[in-house]
Amino acid sequence: MRKFLIVFCLLLICLSPANACDVSLFALVSGNSPNKAFAEKLTSLVGRARAVANNSENHETLPTHLQQLMSGWIEFSNTYQINPPEWAKKDAAWKDKLNEQADLIGSIRKNLASQEPDQAKAHRELQKFTRQLTRLYESLEMDELSRLLLDISMHIDHVWDAWWAQNGAELIETTATFSAACQKLSEKLDEESAKTFEDLAHRAGELHKMAGRPDVFAGKSFEFMLNMTENDFARFNDARKEKSAEETK
Repeated sequence: MRKFLIVFCLLLICLSPANACDVSLFALVSGNSPNKAFAEKLTSLVGRARAVANNSENHETLPTHLQQLMSGWIEFSNTYQINPPEWAKKDAAWKDKLNEQADLIGSIRKNLASQEPDQAKAHRELQKFTRQLTRLYESLEMDELSRLLLDISMHIDHVWDAWWAQNGAELIETTATFSAACQKLSEKLDEESAKTFEDLAHRAGELHKMAGRPDVFAGKSFEFMLNMTENDFARFNDARKEKSAEETK
């Protein structure tokens, strides 16, 4: 019975759309950027994507939430594709990033609204869509800690890509990069934050060890561990955002 409950709890973690993106990261990496409207629109898109995930099996409410996500993205894209924020004007990949996000939304809609919906793939794509919104900040000037946080978010996305592709070599490489980035961040944090981050950094190292096992794709252990690690990263960023807000009062 106890094993069943553990597996059930892990399954809930795995399927939860809440771990797709921690919006605190937007605030942390953007710092004092004057373009507050940009961050607010990103946060709104995350909320709409989560609403789609939460209503994905409700045939009555899903179409409305899908339409809201699509219209929200069209509004965002129309606003920033031609006239991006100042920092994004030097990002040569800016339009490609927006186009990739648009393609994801199109695939999400297809996988949820078709006669034979692919719920699992749609949820993965929703998580990827929200996770990759952070990439839009890549050309923004930021301090070293913020850059490391941004990099770690992207490393997590790359690990997921390798996992879903069941690419063993890529999984080993991406987890090694992810683990190294976590160790580097640990060394830059103050003592209190480093202690909070300790378990996450350790788990990143464990993911790299698991990636090297020949049977890594045989079960769900790696997937559960990666989900928990991503959730921990979101909580860590929430705590840093709250601490920053307290310090500026």
